[in-house]
Amino acid sequence: MSDLDIEEKFQLKPSKSKAIYRQMQEARTALRQQLNELKTQSRKISASVEKVLESVVSVYVINWDTEEKIAIGSGFFVGPDVIVTNYHIVADIAEEDTLYEEDESAMILVQTPNEQLRIAEVVFTGNSDEDLAILFITDFILDRDTGEEVEIPQEYPPVTLSFEAQEGEQVITIGYPLGETASTVNQGTISNILVSQKSGGDEDMEVITEVKVLQIDAAINRANSGGPLINLAGQVVGINAWGWDEKKDVNLAISSDILADFLDRFEELYEDDWEDNL
Repeated sequence: MSDLDIEEKFQLKPSKSKAIYRQMQEARTALRQQLNELKTQSRKISASVEKVLESVVSVYVINWDTEEKIAIGSGFFVGPDVIVTNYHIVADIAEEDTLYEEDESAMILVQTPNEQLRIAEVVFTGNSDEDLAILFITDFILDRDTGEEVEIPQEYPPVTLSFEAQEGEQVITIGYPLGETASTVNQGTISNILVSQKSGGDEDMEVITEVKVLQIDAAINRANSGGPLINLAGQVVGINAWGWDEKKDVNLAISSDILADFLDRFEELYEDDWEDNL
């Protein structure tokens, strides 16, 4: 767990806390319904989703003074208490390319797989091209009924990364942010692997990427942006990033290679704390 000592108390009004928890339950129920439907179509696909589901979270960026939602998205555990998500989800509260000290971290909320609303801190961000950010969960959740902090330490299972993505491979996007009704599990294939702005095969796509990305035809929206893109073995081959409005069925995921490099860079900068948190 993050050893952050939260001096400032974070809490919500009871009505707000109950409303968010209700949204959490609705999102989780919708996801379970999708899984049941998947089982009738393909047990292999549903098994792949089940394998990583306990590592996927909702990310909820909030203005603590007004209790208004700023941004939502998804994320997933890469360590027992370390989450990765898209930078654009936290961009309104965190600068890009920044390693935050404990007393500087912006605090957000994440819905964990066991339906707790846990306080998390933004600790490291990449640039807008990488579109990656690292969160540490704290030992504190918000109580469902009172909206007050309660100390309940817990760790979660991390995903397994794969660096063997291939064009034509079947993949699945996963995510479920609070308050969204969009589909949270989508199937598709990798149609192209773009290495950089200069080496992409599709001229129309070259201008929108500076890092290695996977072009897929599975839908990416606010429901799964920041969540994992998995293969049929239940391994993460990328992190869902964005859809391209100008072209139908063209969506991009940051490659797991880029994610691994990002985590390595963070480890170098924050080595002592990283070892404590993995």
